[in-house]
Amino acid sequence: MSKTTEELENELKSIRTKEELEKWMDKNQKPEVRFCDYFVGLCEQKGMKPGNLVGNISLSKAYIYALANGEKIPSKDAVIKIAIGLKATVTETNRLLKLSGNKELYPRREEDAVVEFGIRNQWEAYQIEELLKKRGLNMQLTDEE
Repeated sequence: MSKTTEELENELKSIRTKEELEKWMDKNQKPEVRFCDYFVGLCEQKGMKPGNLVGNISLSKAYIYALANGEKIPSKDAVIKIAIGLKATVTETNRLLKLSGNKELYPRREEDAVVEFGIRNQWEAYQIEELLKKRGLNMQLTDEE
Protein backbone atom coordinates (compact mmCIF):
# COMPACT_ATOMS: atom_id res chain seq x y z
CA MET A 1 0.00 0.00 0.00
CA SER A 2 1.32 3.43 -0.92
CA LYS A 3 1.99 6.01 1.73
CA THR A 4 0.28 9.37 1.62
CA THR A 5 2.29 12.49 0.93
CA GLU A 6 1.73 13.54 4.54
CA GLU A 7 3.15 10.24 5.82
CA LEU A 8 6.21 10.62 3.58
CA GLU A 9 6.71 14.22 4.72
CA ASN A 10 6.52 13.18 8.38
CA GLU A 11 9.08 10.44 7.83
CA LEU A 12 11.35 12.82 5.96
CA LYS A 13 11.16 15.36 8.83
CA SER A 14 12.48 12.75 11.25
CA ILE A 15 15.58 11.93 9.18
CA ARG A 16 18.78 13.40 10.60
CA THR A 17 21.71 11.91 8.65
CA LYS A 18 22.69 11.50 5.04
CA GLU A 19 22.80 7.72 5.51
CA GLU A 20 19.25 7.68 6.89
CA LEU A 21 18.13 9.81 3.95
CA GLU A 22 19.72 7.46 1.43
CA LYS A 23 18.07 4.41 3.03
CA TRP A 24 14.73 6.20 3.12
CA MET A 25 15.04 7.25 -0.53
CA ASP A 26 15.96 3.71 -1.61
CA LYS A 27 12.87 2.44 0.18
CA ASN A 28 10.40 5.16 -0.87
CA GLN A 29 11.55 6.78 -4.09
CA LYS A 30 12.19 3.89 -6.45
CA PRO A 31 9.34 2.92 -8.78
CA GLU A 32 7.93 -0.50 -8.01
CA VAL A 33 8.22 -1.38 -11.71
CA ARG A 34 10.83 -0.35 -14.26
CA PHE A 35 9.79 1.14 -17.60
CA CYS A 36 11.27 -1.78 -19.53
CA ASP A 37 9.35 -4.36 -17.50
CA TYR A 38 6.04 -2.53 -17.87
CA PHE A 39 6.67 -1.95 -21.59
CA VAL A 40 7.41 -5.62 -22.28
CA GLY A 41 4.45 -6.71 -20.13
CA LEU A 42 2.14 -4.32 -21.96
CA CYS A 43 3.35 -5.65 -25.31
CA GLU A 44 2.57 -9.20 -24.14
CA GLN A 45 -0.85 -8.12 -22.87
CA LYS A 46 -1.60 -6.58 -26.28
CA GLY A 47 -0.40 -9.73 -28.06
CA MET A 48 2.69 -8.10 -29.56
CA LYS A 49 6.43 -8.41 -29.31
CA PRO A 50 8.41 -5.18 -28.93
CA GLY A 51 10.10 -5.76 -32.30
CA ASN A 52 6.72 -5.93 -34.03
CA LEU A 53 6.08 -2.28 -33.16
CA VAL A 54 8.62 -1.12 -35.74
CA GLY A 55 6.11 -1.25 -38.58
CA ASN A 56 3.58 0.81 -36.61
CA ILE A 57 5.78 3.60 -35.26
CA SER A 58 8.76 5.64 -36.37
CA LEU A 59 11.31 4.15 -33.97
CA SER A 60 14.09 1.79 -35.00
CA LYS A 61 14.11 -1.86 -34.03
CA ALA A 62 17.44 -1.40 -32.23
CA TYR A 63 16.00 1.48 -30.16
CA ILE A 64 12.87 -0.50 -29.27
CA TYR A 65 14.97 -3.47 -28.15
CA ALA A 66 17.20 -1.15 -26.11
CA LEU A 67 14.04 0.13 -24.37
CA ALA A 68 12.76 -3.42 -23.79
CA ASN A 69 16.12 -4.45 -22.32
CA GLY A 70 16.33 -1.43 -20.02
CA GLU A 71 19.36 0.01 -21.82
CA LYS A 72 17.63 3.28 -22.70
CA ILE A 73 14.92 5.48 -21.23
CA PRO A 74 12.63 7.04 -23.84
CA SER A 75 11.65 10.66 -24.35
CA LYS A 76 8.03 11.71 -23.99
CA ASP A 77 7.58 11.68 -27.78
CA ALA A 78 8.96 8.13 -28.00
CA VAL A 79 6.64 6.92 -25.23
CA ILE A 80 3.67 8.44 -27.04
CA LYS A 81 4.70 6.71 -30.28
CA ILE A 82 4.91 3.41 -28.40
CA ALA A 83 1.51 3.98 -26.79
CA ILE A 84 -0.07 4.72 -30.16
CA GLY A 85 1.56 1.64 -31.69
CA LEU A 86 0.27 -0.54 -28.88
CA LYS A 87 -3.21 1.02 -28.96
CA ALA A 88 -2.65 1.71 -25.27
CA THR A 89 -5.30 3.34 -23.12
CA VAL A 90 -4.71 6.77 -21.62
CA THR A 91 -4.08 5.10 -18.25
CA GLU A 92 -1.48 2.78 -19.80
CA THR A 93 0.10 5.72 -21.64
CA ASN A 94 0.36 7.74 -18.45
CA ARG A 95 1.94 4.78 -16.67
CA LEU A 96 4.52 4.43 -19.46
CA LEU A 97 5.21 8.17 -19.25
CA LYS A 98 5.58 8.13 -15.48
CA LEU A 99 7.86 5.08 -15.43
CA SER A 100 10.08 6.67 -18.08
CA GLY A 101 10.53 9.79 -15.94
CA ASN A 102 8.29 11.92 -18.13
CA LYS A 103 5.26 13.89 -17.06
CA GLU A 104 1.87 12.32 -17.56
CA LEU A 105 -0.53 13.76 -20.12
CA TYR A 106 -1.97 16.99 -18.74
CA PRO A 107 -5.16 18.17 -20.48
CA ARG A 108 -4.41 21.85 -19.74
CA ARG A 109 -1.47 21.58 -22.15
CA GLU A 110 -2.83 21.86 -25.68
CA GLU A 111 -0.35 19.31 -27.06
CA ASP A 112 -1.26 16.79 -24.37
CA ALA A 113 -5.00 17.35 -24.90
CA VAL A 114 -4.63 16.54 -28.60
CA VAL A 115 -2.54 13.44 -27.85
CA GLU A 116 -4.96 12.23 -25.18
CA PHE A 117 -7.91 12.73 -27.55
CA GLY A 118 -6.11 10.76 -30.25
CA ILE A 119 -5.22 7.93 -27.90
CA ARG A 120 -8.76 7.73 -26.51
CA ASN A 121 -10.09 7.44 -30.06
CA GLN A 122 -7.32 5.03 -31.18
CA TRP A 123 -6.13 7.39 -33.90
CA GLU A 124 -3.03 6.58 -35.90
CA ALA A 125 0.09 8.66 -35.28
CA TYR A 126 -0.30 10.59 -38.55
CA GLN A 127 -3.84 11.66 -37.55
CA ILE A 128 -2.67 13.00 -34.21
CA GLU A 129 0.31 14.70 -35.83
CA GLU A 130 -1.92 16.39 -38.43
CA LEU A 131 -4.08 17.89 -35.70
CA LEU A 132 -1.00 18.94 -33.72
CA LYS A 133 0.44 20.71 -36.78
CA LYS A 134 -2.91 22.35 -37.54
CA ARG A 135 -2.79 23.79 -34.01
CA GLY A 136 0.80 25.00 -34.53
CA LEU A 137 2.33 22.35 -32.27
CA ASN A 138 5.51 20.56 -33.30
CA MET A 139 5.45 17.05 -31.83
CA GLN A 140 6.91 14.63 -34.41
CA LEU A 141 5.11 11.28 -34.34
CA THR A 142 5.81 10.01 -37.86
CA ASP A 143 8.79 9.86 -40.19
CA GLU A 144 9.47 12.83 -42.43
CA GLU A 145 8.50 12.14 -46.04
